[in-house]
Amino acid sequence: MGSESTHTPGADRDPEATPRLTARIVVDDGEPECTIHPADATSEELLTTWITAVGDSFVELAAMQ
Repeated sequence: MGSESTHTPGADRDPEATPRLTARIVVDDGEPECTIHPADATSEELLTTWITAVGDSFVELAAMQ
């Protein structure tokens, strides 16, 4: 017979240890850019700890719900 796991991924982690993210959307030359980075990043960390999506590479959360 099969068995089911009752383990929830990430449940054993402290929720405070999960980094909070900030998304910043800027429209430049008519094309939106969404940059995501840790909310508490220092100015030095912001140089290397980010990701940017351009144009239709991202959508608003409400559009996907």
